[in-house]
Amino acid sequence: MRSDKRYFVFITLLTLFYGLIFVAADFVGVPCSGMADYIQLFKYWLLIETAVFGLLSLLSLNKWTFAIAFPLITTACSVMTYYRYTVKAVLTPQVIDLVVVNDMRTSLHAVSWQLILTIIASIALSCFIVRYRWHKIKVSAWYVWLTLSLILIYYTNTRGHLSTELEQRMPYSLYYSVKEYMQTKKYVERERPMFSGKATTKADSLTVVLIIGESLRADHLQLNGYSRPTTPYMQREKNVVSLPNVSTDFSLTHLSIPHILTRSDEANPDRAYSERSFVSLLRQAGFHTAWLANQESVDTYAYFMKECDTLAYVNSSKSMYLFDSWLDGDILPIYEKAIKAENQFIILHTVGSHWFYNSHYDDRFKRYTPTADSRVINGNSRQQMINSYDNTILYSDWFWHQVITPLRSKNAIVLYISDHGESLGEEGYYTHGIDRPEQHSVAAWVWYSDKYRQTYPSKIKVLQENASKKLKTYFMFHTILDAADVDWHGKDEKMSILK
Repeated sequence: MRSDKRYFVFITLLTLFYGLIFVAADFVGVPCSGMADYIQLFKYWLLIETAVFGLLSLLSLNKWTFAIAFPLITTACSVMTYYRYTVKAVLTPQVIDLVVVNDMRTSLHAVSWQLILTIIASIALSCFIVRYRWHKIKVSAWYVWLTLSLILIYYTNTRGHLSTELEQRMPYSLYYSVKEYMQTKKYVERERPMFSGKATTKADSLTVVLIIGESLRADHLQLNGYSRPTTPYMQREKNVVSLPNVSTDFSLTHLSIPHILTRSDEANPDRAYSERSFVSLLRQAGFHTAWLANQESVDTYAYFMKECDTLAYVNSSKSMYLFDSWLDGDILPIYEKAIKAENQFIILHTVGSHWFYNSHYDDRFKRYTPTADSRVINGNSRQQMINSYDNTILYSDWFWHQVITPLRSKNAIVLYISDHGESLGEEGYYTHGIDRPEQHSVAAWVWYSDKYRQTYPSKIKVLQENASKKLKTYFMFHTILDAADVDWHGKDEKMSILK
């Protein structure tokens, strides 16, 4: 019994060490505006600590297992904590992918002498703790501790939203990031058959850009009559056509995007998970294709990302659960290098207006105040939520302007569509993920250059005629092919807003 008491104290002290050094690092900078927010954060921290206790208890039951696993996990957490504090980066499947695909010289650029010292200190401390466990700790009622450990791990990892928080935090993020990376890799490697028939184009030096937005509803665009001037740049564009009546059947990103990029429709929704996207047809027609991602990839649309000739992750070490600054403007340097003279198709997957809104614009666009100052939604007033949300649109409007500007002298067209909408206090609902009308309403617009209008006057005429029609996001597959002047026998011109 005395040995088990010592074992309990040993595991408790290790858990507190992990909680104060590693787990706490993921809570640094989280916005709070009162005691209720701090209590909420403490509850999340306590949940993670409970899971850590279960994990460390399980690993330390056998001294051989502990001697191998503990130094590895502790050193990995030390490295992650170093990057969390120095560059505000966290481990994500995209980071793993970048490490895997980069050569050794590229990876070494991320190594510093401070990191090396951190690793050495971590290994030294781990060895000391392992030695102490080996010689000083004995476990009598191992079956009781095994049962308790498994219960704690299972309980904390199956608690819905709380378990999602756990997946994003050290040390469990090690497991979940690797697991998601392997699942996505496996999903991407499943080959989908190429479309029958050949896709061709007569276009010459044509640039087509698709911006996939995030959580942007149509009625908060000044372009669509919103009372606030949320889109001043786009308002001045003479060649922009807003589509105010577009809706989606889905209110989550991982569900909506596959149906935007494929031939999926209401009668054939399964095509989103069995067919390729329009990217393959554009490549076959001679377009150079690129996907510039400012969001994480998930298995439902990772295949389409890999269809592209070029795939670049921007802010790949960001997580929706850490509330750091995460700006779409970081795409622009890569985007400007991607623009070439020949036929090209570029997808910009933006973070747009995702919650936490304040993370997705900088101080230049903090026009509407007071803004949300708590990461706990109920800690903000409805007006604070709307103010922060509208500020994200101001920033997006500036971003769209930057995307359009280098294309003005080119034969180019830009299409924007949000993945889904957002609730902003209607009947007490906020953000997205449930069946609400405002979450099914998506912002969409099309911009074209003067040269594009001169080259395809009939397309522009039809676009303007179709602008006010009620549409579903399924129109995008056929519209993209039309915008790129691609001929293919499977193109349904009735589904295109340019025909």
